[in-house]
Amino acid sequence: MTRQNASLSVAVVVLATAVGATTVIDAQSYRTQTAPEAFRAQLQSRTAAGALAATIRLQIDRYTPEADRKAMTEAIAHGGYAAFLEALRKAPAVGYVQIEDVKVAVRWAREMKTPQGRDISLVTDEPVYFVGGGAAKPKSREGFELAVVRLTVDEIGLGSGTMAAAARVKPDGAGGVIIEDYATETIKLTSVSRVIP
Repeated sequence: MTRQNASLSVAVVVLATAVGATTVIDAQSYRTQTAPEAFRAQLQSRTAAGALAATIRLQIDRYTPEADRKAMTEAIAHGGYAAFLEALRKAPAVGYVQIEDVKVAVRWAREMKTPQGRDISLVTDEPVYFVGGGAAKPKSREGFELAVVRLTVDEIGLGSGTMAAAARVKPDGAGGVIIEDYATETIKLTSVSRVIP
């Protein structure tokens, strides 16, 4: 089971890579919101049960307003996963994730300035896909009720990313959250590009 640490706190955002390296970026790194915007990418995933490849569209109509973001961060900090889900689903949709005919609302969208460009994080209010769910003896889907996307793009919107297509979260005890992926390996997003209107 793969895990990523991603802080949703006010002061810092902590993002842990698959090998455990951690980057800390303070709140002053948040840049002026640039939505509406959209990104297109190639999705690639391999499991023992087979491979998955598709084109994904990430539509961001606006980035999450401060009041909604605060409600969600306080919910996860004080009420855990159930409270976070409730707050997430009460927040207005700010975009969507689409893979072919599957379209899921995004209710958390945040961008951060980096030396190379931007980090963008998206959270949907339901799973996008259960990678490995079609195996002969799949593990339980219970509790995996959202999806998490992370993009790293340069100033013109080119880059790469990852997606936990079915996930759940819990506080890590240090002001952040642990993202638990249903899949055994995080889905890679390649050839990410900002869609020109």
